[in-house]
Amino acid sequence: MNEVRHFVYQPAGQLRRYIREILWVRSDHPRIQALLPETALTLVLRQSGSAFLRNEPLPEAIISGLQRHIRMVEHGVGSSLIIVRFTEVGAPAILHDRADILFNRTASLHDLLPRTLVDSVQNRLAEAHAIVGQIRIMEHFLTDRIRVRSNLSSQMEAAVQMVLHSRGRSSVAAIAHRAAMSQSTLERHFRATVGASPKRLSRLARLEHVCSLWDAGKNLTEIAFEAGYSDQPHLVHDFRLLTGSSPEEFLQKRTPRNLPIFYK
Repeated sequence: MNEVRHFVYQPAGQLRRYIREILWVRSDHPRIQALLPETALTLVLRQSGSAFLRNEPLPEAIISGLQRHIRMVEHGVGSSLIIVRFTEVGAPAILHDRADILFNRTASLHDLLPRTLVDSVQNRLAEAHAIVGQIRIMEHFLTDRIRVRSNLSSQMEAAVQMVLHSRGRSSVAAIAHRAAMSQSTLERHFRATVGASPKRLSRLARLEHVCSLWDAGKNLTEIAFEAGYSDQPHLVHDFRLLTGSSPEEFLQKRTPRNLPIFYK
């Protein structure tokens, strides 16, 4: 990881509700990165270098929805990225579309936003050599995009916070009660706003918790207990569904995970 430089900026004010952070990341050498599925959408603008996902070249501007499984991304020499990590409810306000159209997808940003708009931002980023200048360009671009069309956003935020605070252990019935909705209504609005079902988000939130417990030095028995699993085999089963490996097999690898790792 010492070959990777990064700068993290957390927006304030109006934008903070929709964007968790804006990252500047540069790596001078080729690298492979394991992207565990996260709880919110991600937008990436690449300024230099190349990137491959499943041996296919990625566009310079992409948007990724909530994912079913881990993905391995290969970054080329001199890769420079601006990464925008949304809050769990932030994507529709910026993209002006449902978040679930991107479920398990990584798409070109040109598929969702006007090409002239995306190209204009890329050009301005290329002209701004300082990191702070590039961050400010992204901040202004995102702020100008904010459009809130639903009066249900506060209810969705309450539902999402319940999932996150419980580390994915709240039942759908309890989440629906917290949001003052029926379960069917919650499911419908949750998918549109967050990008997946409450159950899916809960599974991803639990995965984040498992990884944070491992990083804190816990063993698998302790992790299973603290993450709410009935026993260690259930933990291993869930982890394998998302990553294809057991927790020990995956977490002991040297391959860098999401950078910064589940930064909140």
